[in-house]
Amino acid sequence: MGPKESTPSQRNKYMVEIVGTFMLVYAICSAATVYHNTGQLGIIGIALVHALVLTAIIYAIGYRSGAQVNPAVTIGLLAAGKLRPKEAALYIISQIIGAVIGAAVVYSIFGSSMSASVTLPSDGNVVRAFVLETVMTFTLVYVVLATTTSKNFKISPLAGVAIGFTLGLNVMFGGSISGGSLNPARSFGPALVA
Repeated sequence: MGPKESTPSQRNKYMVEIVGTFMLVYAICSAATVYHNTGQLGIIGIALVHALVLTAIIYAIGYRSGAQVNPAVTIGLLAAGKLRPKEAALYIISQIIGAVIGAAVVYSIFGSSMSASVTLPSDGNVVRAFVLETVMTFTLVYVVLATTTSKNFKISPLAGVAIGFTLGLNVMFGGSISGGSLNPARSFGPALVA
């Protein structure tokens, strides 16, 4: 096999990334949709769903694909020199595919009620929501970069907790203003399907 050919395990990491992003979007959109009208979970409960599902995904697939499940994280890894441009592009495509599939499954279960999981500014203030999302996403990407230790995405033992709960904390204080996505794929999938 030549050096430019990809091995099955290299191709599988993109499939794993599709599955991880699917699980993330499915869980978050399902929780947001189910509890939108009742308010039973509230913003703290929704933030915990974000934190717990991302933590689980990191430990489940991190060793295979790095569990990026977020184009912003992929771009951060690219900027840090941990990914090549072609590899980053394939990750982003995989994440978008996973997000669209996840949103489509939620839509097939809940129908138009899924629109509750689309990330939109709560008061129509797009500039404020954009700035908040940018800062929150920066903090998430920073924590990811700080807790991953090599180009092979070897993760320190508590990285999943740190990354998952960084997402949850940001959603806790920013979710009611911007929808708390911190993830372009998570925003794109539901917006496209809804």
